[in-house]
Amino acid sequence: MGRSSTAKFEETLRDFWANRPVRPRRGGKIAGVCEAIGLRYGIDPVLVRIVFVVGAFYTGAGLVLYLLGWLLLPKEDDTGGANAGKRSTSAIVALVVIMLLIPAMMWAMRLEGLIGLVIGFGAVYLLHRNYRERGVTAPSRDAAAAEGNTWVYPGASAPQQPLSELGQDVRTRPEPPAWDPLGAAPFAWDLPEPSEPQPEPAPARPKRRWVTLVTLGIAAFAGAMSVTAANPLSFTFALTLAVLGAGMIIGAFLHAGRGLIAFAIPVAALAVVMAAIPVGGPWRGVEDMQRTFETVEEVGPHYATSVGNIELHMDDMAITTGQNLRTSAEVELGAITVYVPRNADVTAKCTAGQGIATCLGQERTGQNARIEGFDAGPDGPGGGNIDLDLRAGAGSVEVIRD
Repeated sequence: MGRSSTAKFEETLRDFWANRPVRPRRGGKIAGVCEAIGLRYGIDPVLVRIVFVVGAFYTGAGLVLYLLGWLLLPKEDDTGGANAGKRSTSAIVALVVIMLLIPAMMWAMRLEGLIGLVIGFGAVYLLHRNYRERGVTAPSRDAAAAEGNTWVYPGASAPQQPLSELGQDVRTRPEPPAWDPLGAAPFAWDLPEPSEPQPEPAPARPKRRWVTLVTLGIAAFAGAMSVTAANPLSFTFALTLAVLGAGMIIGAFLHAGRGLIAFAIPVAALAVVMAAIPVGGPWRGVEDMQRTFETVEEVGPHYATSVGNIELHMDDMAITTGQNLRTSAEVELGAITVYVPRNADVTAKCTAGQGIATCLGQERTGQNARIEGFDAGPDGPGGGNIDLDLRAGAGSVEVIRD
């Protein structure tokens, strides 16, 4: 059983290499890799492109696979000769592609990227194993004869016996027209052959809108369950994107699911943004939070939201010498602003993963903007102690003294 499976696996790999997709001269957007896969296996090339783009932005695996296809898949050629129809990638293009492959593979050398590469290679293997007959057209009788004087039977996948072995009569012997098989009217030999009947138009493909609707329903349900389970926002978008991707792959075989593209692109962009944000806590909703305090006891230990703004007004709060206040605030996407009393001693730690941090007279911008320091105010030490820990994943953090 094991040997049989191994033999089938090796046979599929050899057959894939011998009959791998050919990048067309027309129709490709960059190198024709997606167009070649779509034509070879009967898949909508637009959906193939979407899968590559999503894989490139989210894990880097899509970019690596595309460059490998550019390097290894032959290009369609019409120069004629014994190898007409295919030509290998030129040396200059191959060198450029290899140079691009090096940083692309370094980008993909993470767990997510490795998983994406395995899924990509597995998808190509399953495509060829189950749909190897799609997109393969037998060479015509005239083309085969012009290439090597060979006879090709209708529907055959390769030329058969050379004409030279069948005798000279096979090529030179005139054949009577099919219009007068009995030869009863010799003058009719000069009449034109009757035209063949026009083929019937192919039936219109049924619209399979249920693929788009069902996939959107499952994606919405999966996202809602992820939010209910308090998963990080980045995980929720990644899960939703995975469901949409699975729907597009299924739709590619059924010639449906194009409507999912409009949903997959913004979800993929949000997934990339959320994955880049260092704050990765559970989903806390969307809220613009404003709090005003008059006493130290009114201040809570922690304030947080996933998307929105947090504004804490302590500027009119009564805090006396010897009193200590410690609080923190956190937002994944938004702004944090804290107003502190004029004469309080403030110790602050302000962090913005992507954005601006303005605290205690200092300012930092860019990635991982971080400020830590102490400020005693215009009256010097005394007047109560306030300890702040403020973090924003993408946005701004600001401490303002009245």
